[in-house]
Amino acid sequence: MTQALNFTVKAIENFVASDLPKAPLSQIGMQYLLGKLREAQVFILPDYGMVLDRDKPRPEVPGLTFAPAFPVVALEYAAPADKAQRTPGYTDSPASRRIALAWRWSEDIPPELRRWSPADIEDGVVVASISFMDRLGFWVPVAAAAHVSFSTEWVERPAATPFYEAAVAAGRIASKVAAARTIPFTLIPLLPEMLAETRQRIGHTALMDTVGADLMDEVNAYIDVCYALSCRNVSPERHPAPEKLNKARIRRGDLPLKDFHILQVAGAVDGDHDVTGTGGSRRGHLRRGHIRQLRYLGEGRMTWVNATMVRGRGFVDKAYAV
Repeated sequence: MTQALNFTVKAIENFVASDLPKAPLSQIGMQYLLGKLREAQVFILPDYGMVLDRDKPRPEVPGLTFAPAFPVVALEYAAPADKAQRTPGYTDSPASRRIALAWRWSEDIPPELRRWSPADIEDGVVVASISFMDRLGFWVPVAAAAHVSFSTEWVERPAATPFYEAAVAAGRIASKVAAARTIPFTLIPLLPEMLAETRQRIGHTALMDTVGADLMDEVNAYIDVCYALSCRNVSPERHPAPEKLNKARIRRGDLPLKDFHILQVAGAVDGDHDVTGTGGSRRGHLRRGHIRQLRYLGEGRMTWVNATMVRGRGFVDKAYAV
């Protein structure tokens, strides 16, 4: 049974109680993010936001595949520091709780921030990253978000940045993925003063490298969810917040908890699976959930193949909790 994480509500409470940032434009950016968090429909994802097997290149799908399931979505997931994949020099500050906040671009960004973004932004989705920084003890947004156009075309991957090279060398990005085509994105500044200060300190190229590194996990989590929801046999399943608990929270002056969604495979049920073998059997292994394009379903139709436990003699147990 999936348990609520309530990261979005905790981030809202944290931002409201904080007097940071001090810079005027960044304050406007924080208020804008607060509005999106309040509006968001929540999804709970597995640890590290990994819905798909990321060691394989993704199918090249139309840009509209990345339209959010709701006007604003908040994808919540844990990222335990003790098991996280590392990229030396880029993952030195543990952030064990994550939110990928995504919304459809609608030109509702405050004009004070809009002038910092490109003038010709097309209809698309914006993905922001908000993380709980373990050493600091509070939630922090990345200073810019990523915009992906719905009319985007897949392109050859541009020259590798220092972060990308380090991530490939560390095994965090598979070589097959690094060689595959990708979708381009545009940065949308949310905390302009922070970006300007960082650019002055380390230069434009290093700034773009750092922001890209900070956004990667949350953008990947969001794209994973879009691929899953594009499958014919996957849909969101809503879990309501406890009514009595919310009434008590409201009486205390606290924010009510949000309902949340999980990704559900048609015909699937939650359950534990016996994955232990006998003394003479070979060790089983987990095969992550993945997408399969079945041509007989029609052009572009995809279906989700559940995560499976392959046991010692080749038998397979389906793990239906996505």
